[in-house]
Amino acid sequence: MGFPVRHPDALAVWQLWLDRRHVTGRYPVVTRRDPNGLVPDPPGRLGAGGREALAAALARDPDAVVEEVVMAAVRDILAMADEEDVEEWLDELVPERLADALKEAVATPQEADIWEGMPLGNAPELWLCLVEAKQGHEIPALLPGFPDAPNWWSEPTGRLLLPADHVAFLRSWHERFGADLFFLDGSRMRLVVRRPPLAPATAARAAVERFAYCSDGLPDLPVLGDGEVRSTAWRFWWD
Repeated sequence: MGFPVRHPDALAVWQLWLDRRHVTGRYPVVTRRDPNGLVPDPPGRLGAGGREALAAALARDPDAVVEEVVMAAVRDILAMADEEDVEEWLDELVPERLADALKEAVATPQEADIWEGMPLGNAPELWLCLVEAKQGHEIPALLPGFPDAPNWWSEPTGRLLLPADHVAFLRSWHERFGADLFFLDGSRMRLVVRRPPLAPATAARAAVERFAYCSDGLPDLPVLGDGEVRSTAWRFWWD
């Protein structure tokens, strides 16, 4: 179920329903799709989804899954890199080395515009859909394809990004950084982040995870680690 919501009001309305999710039993997510459009087509390459898929995803250690995906992405990047560029890549892809290039810890997160860079077009309304879920990280398993990551599937090199992997990343970031799913629309996603990493070591690790999970549209990792990673809004777009 869901209802239209004006773009300027969407964040406040989402927060109101988020605060009541333990009463309603439904998690709010803002999208450009009406409730019927948020329901995936019959099972395809991403599987059927549903309660059994969610239970299987939640049974996995989210941090272990995140590490597995990060290592797969790093292997692919290094395999495609020119030999003379490998050390430069390692300076950014190894969190301990990246941390040395980041600024010192800051006391407060950077306030960020959750809509920055979002092509909303001329439509004055979005939808706030209410999904039968306790937390936002459950939604990718319940609704396979939200989000989708087509760049992981175009030329697979052995490790595909599955709905259960999205569950793991969103769950891990929720537990560590207070990240809550706000916007979801196919290959675009936005998170509201309550406790983003502010120290170089944790910001570096999060930046590498962000880059491995979804590198499209991101700046260089030092810029990411000093910027958006330490902010209250994280933006994702899989091309």
